[in-house]
Amino acid sequence: VGASAALAGDLAAQPSVELFDPQPIADSSRFIDEVRVTTSVFVDERPEVREDGVFLGGEVLFATPFPAFRNRFANALFRPRPHVGALASTNGGTSQIYAGLTWDVPVTERLFLEATFGGAVHDGETERRPVQTGPELGCPVSFRESIGIGVHLTDNWRVLASVDHSSHAGLCGVNDGLTHAGVSVGYRF
Repeated sequence: VGASAALAGDLAAQPSVELFDPQPIADSSRFIDEVRVTTSVFVDERPEVREDGVFLGGEVLFATPFPAFRNRFANALFRPRPHVGALASTNGGTSQIYAGLTWDVPVTERLFLEATFGGAVHDGETERRPVQTGPELGCPVSFRESIGIGVHLTDNWRVLASVDHSSHAGLCGVNDGLTHAGVSVGYRF
């Protein structure tokens, strides 16, 4: 509620014409905006699809290619950062490579929310086998989305707790999907 009031206050304090009024980007020479390391676990408790072990990952978030706005709500909504990443199983489970867009929404000066949407390619099972443990994923390509809450520790260091989910939305037959919960540490340039 406090975040909504703060965002509403920003919108009310500025004329609506400024919502879409681009302003120059301060540092357009920066290409990579942030790098992250991640550790996560599989969170689906169904025994037939469970993947044990830890998943280790890395992610690169690029500087947004979209012009800046004078309103921070417009910046959060219309200036996502492109990202690429990988998540590898340490116990023979499903690993994946992914890419997409990342939206950051500031809640306070230190606290932020994050959402992503994109696609992934994985090495998991696409068809059910007679003796199989782990998820049946239907096809090797899927949608991938995540949500998270993070804290700016310093101007450069951030910590983020998040949940990600990958599935093909029923486009390739059976769809057990992949869901992980984890923690990331990021360094923002």
